[in-house]
Amino acid sequence: MTSGRLAGPLAGWRVLVPRPVDRAGELVAALGAVGAEVIAVELISTAPAVDLAAFDLRLGELCHGDFEWVAFTSAAAVAAVLERSSLLGLTPPVAVDTRVAAVGPATSAALFDAGLSVDLLPPSGGSAAALAEIWPAARAGASVLLPRSDLAPPQLPDALTAKGYRVETVIAYRTVVQPPSPSLAAQLSGGGFEAVLFTSPSTVSALAGVPLPASTVLGAIGDPTTRALLAAGRPVGFTAARPSTGGLVDSLCGFAATHPEYKKAEVSQ
Repeated sequence: MTSGRLAGPLAGWRVLVPRPVDRAGELVAALGAVGAEVIAVELISTAPAVDLAAFDLRLGELCHGDFEWVAFTSAAAVAAVLERSSLLGLTPPVAVDTRVAAVGPATSAALFDAGLSVDLLPPSGGSAAALAEIWPAARAGASVLLPRSDLAPPQLPDALTAKGYRVETVIAYRTVVQPPSPSLAAQLSGGGFEAVLFTSPSTVSALAGVPLPASTVLGAIGDPTTRALLAAGRPVGFTAARPSTGGLVDSLCGFAATHPEYKKAEVSQ
């Protein structure tokens, strides 16, 4: 998916967005509105959990109010819970007395779209650490369900356990990394993009074998993605001021304004 270049602060910039086309529309439109040429490519996808029996058991408990809290750390986890609950005929998918936590604005929006309220949302958003920091201390016997990816790190369950909660984690979906095509890899290593926007640690893994020249700025949507880039030995040009589409675009525009040397492409008239 490509957007044409217009006048604007990113005119002349060719930007890679590692998201499936059907999930990249908002980001592609926002980048296109400030002049960028945007290429959206699916580098990660989701697949059903392998152990559906365990997932189904936890969903039944969630529906029947066996947990004080449920925490969602991605929009994909929301989709997996809702789709599987619907298939099983579990209504409502989250019991009315169960409190709901979301890691950031995209996850919160997915919950709101499904008609679910959000009781806890970190003001900075976008990371398990930010969510754990504002999580209230547990009352005796309080429990939390964490439906997650198979690649989810242990920080949030560890933090909630330390606060006194009984934490149940369950694999709601699998994250499948899809390396880029040879032609895209060649474009990337040859300096064919002014910027690559990494939207999750998994997108960092997807490009692990591709050399990225110093002339391509690497932007991260939030701190977990920044840490993944640094762990992979990649230089981080910027981390979005807010872990959202608007924050990512604004931060790239700010970087472009202060680093004009990164602009290599000719601006279309």
